[in-house]
Amino acid sequence: MSERPRIEPSSVVAAVESYVHSELTDAQQYSNRNPLDASGIWSLHALAAEIYALGWKDGEQATDEKARRERQRERDAHTCPTTPGADS
Repeated sequence: MSERPRIEPSSVVAAVESYVHSELTDAQQYSNRNPLDASGIWSLHALAAEIYALGWKDGEQATDEKARRERQRERDAHTCPTTPGADS
């Protein structure tokens, strides 16, 4: 299986950006909050992309496993001997 590029779907980008906005707003409002810098924001997006990629990979593996099992059932159905008179 080839490695997927680390991308974020738009819904993940929106969630990260919403969090960033909330953190920046809180940092302006409260003296005990440190604002996120550009590096921290980039790191959040990188983490989100990695998490998304892991979920994608798990989904691909589950789909592959279902397909393997379906093919095995088809092979088993064609190779299992039938009992004469079983339908009667």
